[in-house]
Amino acid sequence: MAQFNDPRLPPEPGRIATDRTPWLAAPRVFSVRGDRLHPIISGNKWFKLRAWLMLAHQQSVRHLVSVGGPYSNHLHALAYAGHVLGLATTGWVRGPAPKHLSPTLVDCQGWGMALNFIDREHYRQRETAEFAEWACRGLESAMFIPEGGWSPEAIDGSSAWWRLAGVDLDALICPVGSGTTLAGLVRSAPQSTRVIGVPVYRDPDHYATLIEKLAAAGVDAGQYTLWTGFAGRGFGRLSAEQRGFMADFEQRENIALDPVYTAKTFHALQHCLSFDSDLREQRLGILHTGGLQGRRSQIGL
Repeated sequence: MAQFNDPRLPPEPGRIATDRTPWLAAPRVFSVRGDRLHPIISGNKWFKLRAWLMLAHQQSVRHLVSVGGPYSNHLHALAYAGHVLGLATTGWVRGPAPKHLSPTLVDCQGWGMALNFIDREHYRQRETAEFAEWACRGLESAMFIPEGGWSPEAIDGSSAWWRLAGVDLDALICPVGSGTTLAGLVRSAPQSTRVIGVPVYRDPDHYATLIEKLAAAGVDAGQYTLWTGFAGRGFGRLSAEQRGFMADFEQRENIALDPVYTAKTFHALQHCLSFDSDLREQRLGILHTGGLQGRRSQIGL
């Protein structure tokens, strides 16, 4: 098995230095550049996945199994890491087997990941212990990694973001999917920095499940702020306003965004800056969580 300091993998947490870019339109706002961490496993995907890879190494696991959509950054990162470390990987992919694989899944398959497709009914059970057992059935020495990498170890791994962000910020804003990164940021935040999460998916329960999930991980609702109402048309889908913002921001700042996480989160910050004068006076960081391979899901990008 290759070592975790393999040059084909992102750097060890102790070797990560502050990396952020001020916005031209708002010099007190900094893009925290997780997209520059590694060309394939960028941003929070590595911080969360590394913890699982370390656990697999400790337990002599030889096969990693997970689940995600056809453009999943998580499956993409897992397939590459498995390829580098000499581990077998299996991905359970939401939806029927397509006539043509997405570019993401083509990459996954090229790195040796076995792909299985499941209907949405089974996919909705992905967070249960029964699903994890079923997904690994018949596979020797296998470990199931939840979608998004949620685990105490992955939450702890997300604290590495502060090495990129620095500790001189008034607030740090991040996208929220599984909630792993938000939990890790809050649990390791400097006293002077508050953490703001921007959910990128719609939730008719007003994110009650997310809040309960975070509380179970020891993150009280009073320790962070959620900016809701910026999910657009749903997970992985942009509104016309968000799409327009994405194009304008990329041209102005020369920083590429992805349509699932960063476009919505950066749009949310610009929206809030436009009417909150107090916010404009603060030093703000916003996570660029990478995932730019997901741009390939959007026609014309």
